[in-house]
This record gives sequence, structure tokens and C-alpha cells, in this order.
Amino acid sequence: MNRLTPLKERHLLRNQEEYQVKYNYLKFPSPEEAATAMQERQTILSAIESRVKWGFHNSKVDVTKLSKGCQLCGEGQWSCLFINNLCNGKCFYCPTQQSDLGKPQTNTLTFDDPLNYVDYIRRFGFKGVSISGGEPLVSFEKSLAFVQAVKDAFGDEVYVWLYTNGILLTEEKVAALKQAGLNEMRFDIGATEYKTDKIKLAVGQIPVVTVEIPAVPQEEALLKEKIRELHQLGVNHLNFHQMRLTPYNFNQLVEHDYTYTHGEKVTVMESELTALRLIQFTLDERIDLPINYCSFVYKNRHQKSANRIKHAPLVVKPWEKVTENGFIRRLFVKLPMEKEPTVLAALESLIEQQLAFYHPQKRELSFHHYILDEIKELALPILLEYHVSHIFPQETGINEFDTIPLNDEHQVVIERRPAILAIELDIVMLQLLEDLIDGQLSYQESDSKAIQEIMTHEFIPEGLGEYY
Repeated sequence: MNRLTPLKERHLLRNQEEYQVKYNYLKFPSPEEAATAMQERQTILSAIESRVKWGFHNSKVDVTKLSKGCQLCGEGQWSCLFINNLCNGKCFYCPTQQSDLGKPQTNTLTFDDPLNYVDYIRRFGFKGVSISGGEPLVSFEKSLAFVQAVKDAFGDEVYVWLYTNGILLTEEKVAALKQAGLNEMRFDIGATEYKTDKIKLAVGQIPVVTVEIPAVPQEEALLKEKIRELHQLGVNHLNFHQMRLTPYNFNQLVEHDYTYTHGEKVTVMESELTALRLIQFTLDERIDLPINYCSFVYKNRHQKSANRIKHAPLVVKPWEKVTENGFIRRLFVKLPMEKEPTVLAALESLIEQQLAFYHPQKRELSFHHYILDEIKELALPILLEYHVSHIFPQETGINEFDTIPLNDEHQVVIERRPAILAIELDIVMLQLLEDLIDGQLSYQESDSKAIQEIMTHEFIPEGLGEYY
């Protein structure tokens, strides 16, 4: 195996830890096979380059005609409500167990009452809502109630879509969802052996109809036929997901001759290549059906960072900074006792302006990067920390938190905790930080673990994932 960077090594070790002995049953590419696959991918991308548009740090293609729901997802303006955790489909690629009816939930929060969910949407300013599961139509009346409540409260200000395998869909349910104001319905036809009869019930009734399915390698020929069929039916969008391996679907996926690749999680290499080939096929055949490839790196990077960015401003201090990747950057120095009076006196005005803050018990002076030059004059080691924010229904008693009221009776809690141990900045890292602050730096993988931590917490990486 070629030498791996610290980041790739960490991903590999985490994947080994997740699957334990089962890891040995997985086929990963040799360096030569990975290079060949990367070249194949580049050949496809070169062939479609002038005909597509990349978005979201070049992790999603084609964004030329994204549905509004997908656009809001990428912008972090979307709340996904899991109406249940129960599904009547038997998809071999499903990444999670779907066997518990449960309660409607999102981001650790549960909502029995649709009106409380409406207050949550209002408080955090979401512009889009998706109803997911499980299978929402298993809990149809509940799904309908949440769609109705959101549309009654916000009208066209909030775009609402619903995911379904379509098995339980009827004309009556389509009519009810249309009346409630549903903007978009998304079908996973992989759950029904790619049948399209239920799609016909929605086309012409629901304003936007989308098919959203994994790019299953062994179905590539069939999917080419389905692309033509979906276009003829009047489907508005086709979304392909990259297949990923989980402990839940492990036994089903390993029955197929897939090659897996490392990353934040283990994914199916052939699934990505299949999706890109299908985009090229659709363009070459001049089929006017917008296809969006939703890569795992897009979902893992952008959806997570969007979630952090939504909450971080509520707990960030005036002397801190929320990074592009949604983490809270904290810079500080530890003041020796003998320097404390002199330093605090010299920085009194900056502390009053909340560009700095002194914690006397910890003897830590936190400061905004605006005054980095003044802090450097103290000739003290400068330390860097990153914190991450999380939303909870109530405080855990572990971390610092702020309480956010939703209405007179309900509230949520935003907690923050350290994402990494503090890094003491040497000369190289201090210069890197200054370049970063000046906007002269972009993401790049590093052989230095400390620098890689900075890169990871500051930036969202560009492009699709590497194969290894």
C-alpha cells in the first residue's frame, strides 16, 4: 500500500474499527486499481465537463437544474423530519434499520405536535422541510398533518417535500397531499423493482416529482431504460445517491462483487462510476431529464457543516469565529501570574469591546483574530481550539449551553464542546493561521497532524473523494 496521509490513515483505522473482523471480507482497491478507477472517473468528467455545472465545493454534479429542495439542502436551509423509523420496503442497500414506528424527530428533538415543529422551523429560520422515514406513508395521517401545519404557517415561504417508496400511494393520498400544499414528492423506485406506476399518480398533481435512488452498479443497463421512461412520464428530476456500507446492510452488500473505498465512511466505488456514466449517457443521448449525483462526500461534508452553522452562531462568543466548516475557532493564551496585571491593563479597552475575554480561574485570555498582532507582542505561546455545537431537547449537564425558547411551553438547548485538544501554534502554524485569516489559504491535505486538524476544522474540502 502507498503511504497514506494522516487523514487517510485515520479514516482507514476508523473503518477497520467499525467493522472489526468483518473488515477482512471487504474488497478494497490496490493502488493500481485505485489509480485506474480514478482515471476512468476523470475520463467521464472530462467528457461531460462543458455540459454540466458543479456545486458545493465541486462535490455535486449536475447542479444546473437542481430541485429547490436539493438547493436548500446544500445551502443548509432545510430541516429533515423523520416521521417514523418503519419501512415496508426491503431494499438491500438500505443503510439503517427501519423497524420502529417511533416519534417524529429531527436532530435529537422529537415533535408529537406539528405546531411545536412549526415553532422550531420559525425559530431557526428554515426555508425547506422534508418528510422522511422510514416510510412516511406508513404514518400517512401524521405525515399529512405535518405537511399541512407547515404550509398553513408559512405558505410559499417554506418548500416542503416528501420521500416515499410509493407502495402505499393512492389517488386519494396524492389528492390530500396536493390539497395540503406539498411542493415535491420523491420516489425511491428501487424499492419496487423500478416500477413506475405509482409515479403516474403524482405527475401532474404534485408540482415537482423526483426519483431519488442509489446508483446500483448491476442495474446500469436497466437504469438507462428507466431514464428514458422517466423523461417520457414527465418526471422533473432524477437524483442518484452513492451507495455506502454500514453495519446494518453489510451482509446484503457483501453478496455483490463490489469494490469498496475508504473515506469518512466506506462507500461503493462502482456506484459513483455508475452514476457518472449515467449522467454522461443522458447528456450524450440528449435526454432532457436533469440528473443530480449526490456523492457521499457531499452529504457528509455539506449536510454536517450546514447543521453546525445553523447552531454555532447561537453559542459563539464575540471574540470567537465560526469557520467555513461550521466549527467555533477559539484563540487564547495562558497568562503567567506575574504578567496578569500588566497585560489586562494594556488590553482593558479591547476587553471592553469584547475583542478579548479573560477567565481568571483558568488564567486564559481568549481573543479575536482581529487583535492577533497585539497578542503576539506578549511573547506568549498562542493556543488554538475548535468547538462544535449540538442541539438537544434539554441540557446534558456536561457542556456549556444556551437555552433557546421555541414557544411559551417548549425550549431546546444548544451545547458546545471541544472538538479537539488545544494546539500550541509554532511559527509555521502561526503563519498558516495568518494566511488563513487574510483569505490567502484554501484546503489542502497535510502530512502534519496538527495542520491537518486546522484544515479539517476550517475548510470544506473540494471535489469528490479519492479512491484508496
